[in-house]
Amino acid sequence: MAGEKSALTSCGVEGFLNFLRETEQAYRMAQANEDEANRETQDILHAVELDASSQKPAQLLRKLKRVRQKRRAAKDTIAAAEPVVKWYGDNQSVVKALERLLGEVRKQEKKTQNRVYVPRTGILRNTGGNGGGETG
Repeated sequence: MAGEKSALTSCGVEGFLNFLRETEQAYRMAQANEDEANRETQDILHAVELDASSQKPAQLLRKLKRVRQKRRAAKDTIAAAEPVVKWYGDNQSVVKALERLLGEVRKQEKKTQNRVYVPRTGILRNTGGNGGGETG
């Protein structure tokens, strides 16, 4: 039971740091997806403008719809992640302190995993037929 409680100590800090890193990664990926969708939109619009595609207008419209949906999803992710990413950037000293804290907690948890107790007195030695109780 003590091992479970100890492991829970690092879970919260570790989970928060993972949340920050994963949110930043999702933000960067969403930015890349939005940029790609913008380039795809321009390709489709130029194909329509210059009549440079062998595809029918209906096919181009379907592609444009899919690209715009992809772009919207990326923009929604960016909007949701942006405050977290901004906080993460503005509070690097706090993040570093949390990482150090996590390291210290893990170090203490590791110490307690393989704990062995060495008796300091003879009270636990078997003293004979009376069950180890006092004689007197």
